[in-house]
Amino acid sequence: MKINKYKKYLAFSKAGILDGFAYKFSALGWLLGDLVSIIILFYLWQAIYQNSPTETINGMTFKDMIAYLIFARVSTTLIFSSSSFWNIGFDIYEGNIAISLIRPINYRYRLLASSFGNFLSTAILMFIPLFIVSIVILNLSLGIGFPELAHLLLFLVSVVLSFVIVDSMNFLIGEISIFTNALFGLMIIKNIILSFFSGSLLPSSFFPDWLNAVLRFLPFQSMVEKPIMILLGRLEYMDILMTLLIQLMWVVILSVLCNFSFNRLKKHVVSVGG
Repeated sequence: MKINKYKKYLAFSKAGILDGFAYKFSALGWLLGDLVSIIILFYLWQAIYQNSPTETINGMTFKDMIAYLIFARVSTTLIFSSSSFWNIGFDIYEGNIAISLIRPINYRYRLLASSFGNFLSTAILMFIPLFIVSIVILNLSLGIGFPELAHLLLFLVSVVLSFVIVDSMNFLIGEISIFTNALFGLMIIKNIILSFFSGSLLPSSFFPDWLNAVLRFLPFQSMVEKPIMILLGRLEYMDILMTLLIQLMWVVILSVLCNFSFNRLKKHVVSVGG
């Protein structure tokens, strides 16, 4: 009964997949952009470590740092593939959100299903090719071993949870556009905050202690840093279990917040004919 209840959202996931493949040449451009970013990161941190008086910086060797940054860059492509921010923003601008309210479907679940379609198309078009190339290059150039199968599987579970967390954050921030009418500005602020605090640009060991203390009570570290630490084998299995439980907790909390805030948002929806 419950499965049939959610079957209607599969159509939106399929549409998300087809949408991703329709823009496959655009994905190729992003793919090349990511490769260039990875090359720049490599030479940037090589210069930093060559001029460092010690072989480790904040507990990380050069190999650790390069492996972390490359996998973080590749995984960010997949984890941040959510489309909910733009979908809710455009629906608000164009007045489509009023029509969505009278449809017999949950608007939040519809956007999540559509984003999941993008997640799958991004995995096929960008993540898997980049991930395989990164593993091979890291092994041949720096002698970094392949990830263990158990860590790889747990990493994939963690990435799916991270994606749902990011999608929920996108939905919550996208809702603000109904008050600001500044979707592009919100996008820039959102991307900077999420990229910096999620560990996409730097591991949190480089942050000051007071900031790390604050981040422990926020969902950011569950987005990118924790999945990468699982993949690199830097967490014990008990720590991995705790990480997955914390991610699941944030999925539940943010899902409740999304439904609560959207129910409040409905009262502010004003459109022609709405």
